[in-house]
Amino acid sequence: MTTPAATRGLASVIVALNPHDHDFTAVLDAWAVQAAAGDYEVIVAHDGCRPTLGAEYASHRLRHASTPVRLVDSAVNGRAASNNAGVRASRGDLLIFVADDFRPSRGLVAAHRTFHELIGRPAVGIGPGFFDEARRVEPFVRWLEDSGRIWGVSFTVGRFQWREDFFYVGNASMPRAVFDAVGGFDESFRHDLVDDWEFGERLRATGVTRHLVARAIAWHDHDVTLDERLVAGRRMGECAAEHERRAPMPPSWAAAVSRPVEDHERAVQAILRRTSGSGSFADRAEGWKAEIHLALMRGYHAALRKASPRQSTG
Repeated sequence: MTTPAATRGLASVIVALNPHDHDFTAVLDAWAVQAAAGDYEVIVAHDGCRPTLGAEYASHRLRHASTPVRLVDSAVNGRAASNNAGVRASRGDLLIFVADDFRPSRGLVAAHRTFHELIGRPAVGIGPGFFDEARRVEPFVRWLEDSGRIWGVSFTVGRFQWREDFFYVGNASMPRAVFDAVGGFDESFRHDLVDDWEFGERLRATGVTRHLVARAIAWHDHDVTLDERLVAGRRMGECAAEHERRAPMPPSWAAAVSRPVEDHERAVQAILRRTSGSGSFADRAEGWKAEIHLALMRGYHAALRKASPRQSTG
């Protein structure tokens, strides 16, 4: 994709709306009070998916008349398209992508900027997303975060067990030139899943390294439930099937989907029977993991049947 000429020294934050059910005015206000951030702008890109956005932005402008935040429309639905629209509307030579349900700490922009100034070469910075302590009271939320199941890495131990191939669009920065080299997000992905993984695979081909920027903290600002994760898992399976039709998936994925979905269902039911009523956190976590995996398999096989009605998927 073609992006505009960059303004040197300007950081452009891109926030693509999904949307989520949370207090978005608090997110907007947090973007207006970044500390030691230098010259920065915040572009909220949306496809009309949040009916309350206009009122929320007007309320934000009343409190922050000189806000760096502005809204832009995306002509195509989905997070990938909104992120691309945000980049097209941006002017900075440093791009910072942050999820719409991440409330930035006051030092998020400064931390990303400092990282790129110090590393002295093109690179990608990855900032953590944390639940606050009030939400971590819930065992399911605590397991999601500490195990890394929600993002693919655990930011609570990330500095000790960092995955150098990890990328997500929840809190990530890169020079505009890197984004241009990768070619933007694939807008055929309409869900907020797999689109950033696929971008990360193309990013890997450029040889640009990815690093944890531990001080670029954002707060995951809404409740997350098992039911919500099951919906997300099913959608991820659908997106994975779409990607697989165009390009090979990793060998680990092929092994995970090789069994018929009925085999996954029987295995999960056996796990749930064994762990039902257990007070053990480990047992409950095993059940959660199995249910989420089953949701992903159901989405994957359903997408295959939709694409090829005569194809047997077990």
